Amino acid sequence: MTQVTLKRTTLIVRDAERMMRFYRDVLGWRVDYQSNMKLSGGIIPGGKPGDEVKLIIMEGADKEIAKIGLLEWVNPRLPDPGPVRSRLGIGDIVLVADVPNMTELVKKIEAFPGAVIHSAPKDGAFPDPRGAGEIQYSSMAFFDPEGFFYETYFRYNRPNPETFLIRRTTHIVRDIDKTLEFFSNTLGLPKIQDSTMQIEGMLAAGKAGDTVRFAVCKCQDDYIGMAAALQFVKDTLPDPGEATWAYGIGRALFVAGTDDAHSLFAKVKASGVKVTREAFERAVPKSGGVGETKMISMGFHDPDGMVWEVNHRL
Repeated sequence: MTQVTLKRTTLIVRDAERMMRFYRDVLGWRVDYQSNMKLSGGIIPGGKPGDEVKLIIMEGADKEIAKIGLLEWVNPRLPDPGPVRSRLGIGDIVLVADVPNMTELVKKIEAFPGAVIHSAPKDGAFPDPRGAGEIQYSSMAFFDPEGFFYETYFRYNRPNPETFLIRRTTHIVRDIDKTLEFFSNTLGLPKIQDSTMQIEGMLAAGKAGDTVRFAVCKCQDDYIGMAAALQFVKDTLPDPGEATWAYGIGRALFVAGTDDAHSLFAKVKASGVKVTREAFERAVPKSGGVGETKMISMGFHDPDGMVWEVNHRL
C-alpha cells in the first residue's frame, strides 16, 4: 500500500489565467478549483508568509489524480526569470501524455501564442512494457507558453484517451539512485520500470544518442499519475548546483495526499532530506472562496531538489 497519493503536479507560472486557457482550449481540460489565498509560508521555498497567490487546478481525464496546478504570485510578484526555456537541464521536468488526436493537437498548439512545437510528429514503435507485442505510435514534443515541456504519444494499435492524459511527471536528476530510494522506502511508491537507453532527438536535453537511465514509480494507478526520474549517465548534463533547490517561476512541485501525516512525516525526517516546513494545521479556501478545507500539511525536498507538498485532510 502506498504511503502517499500523488494528486497533481503544480507549475509556478507568470500568468495562471493564460495557462488555464491553454489547458482548456488546447488540451481540452476543465477548471476543477480556483481561488486566491494568502500563503501560510514555508512549504514552497519561495515568496514569504502573507503573499497573495492565485491557484487554478485543472482536471483532465481523471477526477482525482494526474491533475495540473497553476500557481501565480499575485502580490507581490515573483521575479521574472526572463525568456522561457528552450532547453532542459537538471531540476526540470517532462510531462508525458497520451493524446486523442495528434493532428488536431498540433494545430491548436501552433495557434496558441507562446506555445512552441519542439519536435514534429514522428512515427515509431517500441516493445510493450507489459510484454503484449509492439506498440506503434506517433510522438511529438512541445513547450507550453510558460516553457514547461511535454512529450506526447498517439498509439495506432492501442486505445487512446478521450482527452489529453498526463501519464507521468519525469524529473531530470543528478542522482537517480537516491531519488528512487526515497520514493520507494520513504514515500512507499513501488518502482515499476528501470531501464538504460539512448535518447532520440525529441527530448530537449542533451543530444541524440546520449545514454540515460530512466525509472518510473507507480502511485495509486497502474498507468497514470506516476512519478519518474531520468539521469544522463554517460555524457552528463551540467550541474547547476544550488539552482536546483531554488524555487520561483518555471519550477514545479508534486502535491500529494496521505491518511497519516504524522507517521509519514516521521519517515521523511528520518530519511535526512531537506524539510521546508514541518507538519502543521491550516485551512484552505474552497473553490470560489465559500468555506474552508482543514488539513495537516508538510513540505520537503526529495534528494534531488523537487519539492513535495503533502496534505492530510481532516
